[in-house]
Amino acid sequence: MKFEDNNVDRAKRAVRNGVSNLPGATGRYLLQKVPVVQWLPKYSPRWIINDVIAGLTVGVILVPQALAYAKIAGIPLQDGLLASWLPSVLYFFMGTSKDMNTGPTSIIGLLTAQIIKDIGKEGGYSATAIAVAISFSVGIYCLILGILKLGFLLELVSHPVLTGFISAAAITIILGQVPAIFGEKNIGSGAKNQIHDIFAKLPTTKPITFAIGFSGIVMLVLMQTIGQRWGKKSKVIWIVSIGRNAITILLFTVISYVLNKDIEKPMFDLTGKIPSGLLPPKAPDFALVGKVFQPSLAVFLAAALEHIAIAKTFGRKNNYTIDQSQELTFLGATNMLNSFMGGMGVGGAASRTAVNSESGVKSPMYGIFTAGTVLISIYVMTGALFWIPKATLAAVIITAVYQMIAHPSVFFGYWKVSVIDFCASMIAFWVTLFVSAEMGIELATGFMVLSTILQTLFLKGKGVSTDDFHKYYPSGEGGIDYIPAGTAVVKFNHPIIFLNASRAKSSILDSVQTYNAGSPSEFTSPSKNPDRMWSELGARHIDLLRRKAGMSHLEEHNLPQIQVVVVDLSGVIYVDETGIVAMKDMKTELKTYGGENVELRFVGLKQHLLGKFERAGWKFVRSGEENDGDEKQGTGTVVLYHDAREAIANGGRTTDLEEFGTKEAVTYREAVTYREARA
Repeated sequence: MKFEDNNVDRAKRAVRNGVSNLPGATGRYLLQKVPVVQWLPKYSPRWIINDVIAGLTVGVILVPQALAYAKIAGIPLQDGLLASWLPSVLYFFMGTSKDMNTGPTSIIGLLTAQIIKDIGKEGGYSATAIAVAISFSVGIYCLILGILKLGFLLELVSHPVLTGFISAAAITIILGQVPAIFGEKNIGSGAKNQIHDIFAKLPTTKPITFAIGFSGIVMLVLMQTIGQRWGKKSKVIWIVSIGRNAITILLFTVISYVLNKDIEKPMFDLTGKIPSGLLPPKAPDFALVGKVFQPSLAVFLAAALEHIAIAKTFGRKNNYTIDQSQELTFLGATNMLNSFMGGMGVGGAASRTAVNSESGVKSPMYGIFTAGTVLISIYVMTGALFWIPKATLAAVIITAVYQMIAHPSVFFGYWKVSVIDFCASMIAFWVTLFVSAEMGIELATGFMVLSTILQTLFLKGKGVSTDDFHKYYPSGEGGIDYIPAGTAVVKFNHPIIFLNASRAKSSILDSVQTYNAGSPSEFTSPSKNPDRMWSELGARHIDLLRRKAGMSHLEEHNLPQIQVVVVDLSGVIYVDETGIVAMKDMKTELKTYGGENVELRFVGLKQHLLGKFERAGWKFVRSGEENDGDEKQGTGTVVLYHDAREAIANGGRTTDLEEFGTKEAVTYREAVTYREARA
């Protein structure tokens, strides 16, 4: 007899198909990694004006933000500029969104600062070296997920977790910048210490520093508000609004230059000297990469999640589709290459992407002009950047990130919809705020994964009664609309796997034993018979089920004997080995309780699951193919049905129903009512 192994056959087919499709698939895969070769030949010359305007506009915004976010990270400001030009160039070749702008972000700056603080305690490493190592590590993570198309793993971080994390991170960033507004020194680390020290040192506030910082905030908020209200009606107002960061920095840089150019000690803290030009490429310290690789996981998660979310949002808004795996591949490549150029980690930026979209961008071509703007700043404008007040940079940061804090109504919405989601968002928020961003996102994600496992663990089948029959099976033409006496129906809407297999089995047996009697046996109830089963736990469990169902002693005495068990598996898409074993145990225990004549029927069993059951030794017969002389019940054959109503109605027995003066099946409640009247 020839042995057939389904898994071996599937493997052979996969290998044959893989070998034959390999050349073509390889070519398509490589083309996917360089999307420019697909869209550039179709590029319309009329789009160039839009892309130039959008690119220059984003570049003007990117330069001050790069300086500000480098300040958040605690690295030299030029590192922010060095990290800002290459992503735009690379996105021209590898990007799948016309709107996306990639560069330094506030969240990446914050997470980078925390790692620099932790690694810096060991000594021997500069802040720039650590930031470069983090960028390289983030690149590795992104490349692995992008090249292997594993981006779906990012979905383990839920939206509520991300909301709580980003909100707390924004508050942390603001707390770190407030001292610069007041001109305070020697502020402690951590939200608790920062809040205490900020208020404790208010008497040391420098009036002119506060005037510079606070007026910068007012100016930025005012321009943003005017732009939101009248920007769509006036192009000038719109341009002023989106360029508010550059305008504010330019204005206060001029003021700073006028006030400080002729005095030895500046009246307020300045940015200081910024080297001009690009640095020669240099590999990161790979020993240092090993030290920051694990902590960089939080940076990777924040960068990748934010980048993909922004790309998808603007894809939906502007009616195009992005390639998630390709975006991760790009993010990996740009972070790794940036690390050789001396830049910090980068990711998608929501504000710049929004401005890009509003500017009428037509393609990733805009990135060439954005990169050109940044390079001009690096080579030409670094002398002027010396005079930027630190309080003005702090004002830019505060006004940029406060919008990232979710409104309390968002968290209240989580509470109303799902307590689990609310708790996860709160864990992410409070742990990020008072412990660390890395711990916050990891604990909250772990909580969500654990809660999902526990929810899956406690999933079970739903016993269907006549009262809620129409809820699960809406009325059909000529179909049965009740459950006959002696029939139990259990419906599943979830996978039956090792986590919930035992409860799946128990839910079927509990539904059967609650409303149906078993075959006559001295072992089915507690008794004083010396030959009874040594353990009466099963009988006591049945008694407890019936008491929970509110069943009277008379109802319990008149229960119909179980004859047919219908298991609706139409909502089940996966069953593992443990699930199949549990269903086999259920069938055995069902026969023990109800007798060998109990008929088991499966409804809606998917074809691929049918194959699994058959390979595990199960025997099936389809509805309509039964033979009255067949010994299918003795051999454990299960009858398959497509429709639940048919499974419930077809072949139902009418044993002991002559007492009702009818051959028609009656419901359990009808039988009880009749017997109560007889009594």
